[in-house]
Amino acid sequence: MRRFLGGLLTGLAVACLFFVGIGHVLDVEDPLAKADVIVALSGDTGARTETAVDLWKRKYAPLILFAGAAEDPNSVASGEIMKREAIALGVPDSAILVEPSSNTTEQNARLVADLMKAQGLRSAILVTSPYHQRRAANLFAQAFSPDALTFSNYPARDPEWDPNTWWLHEPARTLTAVELAKLSVEVASTIFH
Repeated sequence: MRRFLGGLLTGLAVACLFFVGIGHVLDVEDPLAKADVIVALSGDTGARTETAVDLWKRKYAPLILFAGAAEDPNSVASGEIMKREAIALGVPDSAILVEPSSNTTEQNARLVADLMKAQGLRSAILVTSPYHQRRAANLFAQAFSPDALTFSNYPARDPEWDPNTWWLHEPARTLTAVELAKLSVEVASTIFH
């Protein structure tokens, strides 16, 4: 019995470490440095918008760029909704850019790179949900590299997702599982391409 309990506890400890490790692999964060623009991707817009506004208020960049279309093509773009939220939080309209057309993270990266080039912006702080940060970073690195644009990662401060406990509750568990599946597909396509 003692051997069984010891094995069970060891197995549980290994499983916990595995899930915590996954959380920290996804939740990539770089040291903060000043940039030309803060780029916040649509999705879980509340925490992403609030984090971008906080960085702007702390003077990490003079501009915020909100990126993302609406899920319903007849609705207002998510980037525009994020802009409205930022204005309500005290950011002036003149400090906000919107990319309203991207429907996927890959499109976010490509269209943000195009908009940054057109605006003469060279560096960005990338804000998205912590579970989405790794995949977004991979796609932004691909889109930014041909034009020598740079970015650093700063995940949104989202109280609903924690890298240590995401696997214990919903919706964090489902959001993370979906993100892991998308990341796996992208890694596989890179390897076999």
